[in-house]
Parts: sequence; structure tokens; C-alpha cells
Amino acid sequence: MKKSIIKYLSILLGLIFVIIIYFSLIGIETDRFNSQIKDRLSKNNSNLDIDLKKIKLTLDPLNFKFNVKTIGAKIIYKKRNIELESIKSQISINSLIKKKIVSSNLIISTKSVLLEDLVGFLKAVTNKTELFILEKAIDKGFAILDLEVNFDENGNIKKDYKVKGLLKDGKINFFNDFNFKNINLLLNIENNNFDLRDISLTTNK
Repeated sequence: MKKSIIKYLSILLGLIFVIIIYFSLIGIETDRFNSQIKDRLSKNNSNLDIDLKKIKLTLDPLNFKFNVKTIGAKIIYKKRNIELESIKSQISINSLIKKKIVSSNLIISTKSVLLEDLVGFLKAVTNKTELFILEKAIDKGFAILDLEVNFDENGNIKKDYKVKGLLKDGKINFFNDFNFKNINLLLNIENNNFDLRDISLTTNK
């Protein structure tokens, strides 16, 4: 009897171990949570929508969480499309069991997108007045960014967002008096501190 119990326990533990390895290395794909992600995004701004592919879940057994990643998504802001390289986050195992995503952070990596569209999206996320002025002044340019946002317990975006990326071939026109073109730079925004590096541009004044 004792040997049988040990045998069954060994089989059960082996099966659990295999399942953990499978979900940690391979994971699963699902679109079950897409509607929840869309609702959470539109809660912060009604002009924001997102077109999602299937989400891949891989297990992080040490932290009792699932890593969440989707590739090739698209954010729509006032009928402007922002192509994304990936969206990453983490959700607790408990929230997955309850079939409800509860995430404390979100990391969004864009493809090369129009600078005007990207600034419009950042304006919607951060509600910064200066971004509204900048959006109106932009003539052209492309950017690639990594945006990290955190959520409070009510699902609202906190103000401690982080932005890293680069700007290429930008052109900005302020009130037809100050024109900046051929703008190239690296940027890092954290806690309302703007760190701009490797800046190059030409100006009329």
C-alpha cells in the first residue's frame, strides 16, 4: 500500500513538473482576454482602441505569475494607426484562474511610426498640455519608442511612466517663425525628466 502511494505521488509530481516546464518554455496562445485589454485601454481615453492578435502566456513559477506578450498589435487613436512591435505585461496566476486580467504594468514597443501620430498617442496617455502644442507643430518625422506605464489598483494609469526611443528626420514648425528640420536624437523620459542625447538638427534661426 505504501509503495503504491509513493508510486502515484511520484507520477503526480512528475506530471506537475512536466506541466510547469511546458508552460514556462512553450506556453499557450489565447484571445480570451483581448476584450478586457481593449476595455481597460478605452477606460483611460475613449479615443483609444487596439487591434490585438492572440496573446502568448508563459509561466514565471518563481513569482507565481504569467508573462503576457503579443506581437503585431495595432493601436488606433482618432483613426490613426500606430503599429506595435510587441506588448508585454505580467498577470498573477490567481487573476488567470478568475479569467480576469489584473496587471500592474504594461510595456509597449512600437515599430517605426509617424512622429505626429506617436505624440498624439502620448498626449492621450499622459494628458500633457505641452504635447498638444508639439503635435500641432510637427510637420514630419519618424520615431521608435518603448513605453512603460504602471496602473493603480483601480486600473488607472500612474504618472510614473517611462519612455525610451529615438527620433529620425523630424521637422517642427513653431508659429512659422522657428523651423527645425533634420532632427535626430535619442530620448529617455522618466519621472518628468527629459534626457535627450546625440541631438542633431538644422534651423532657420
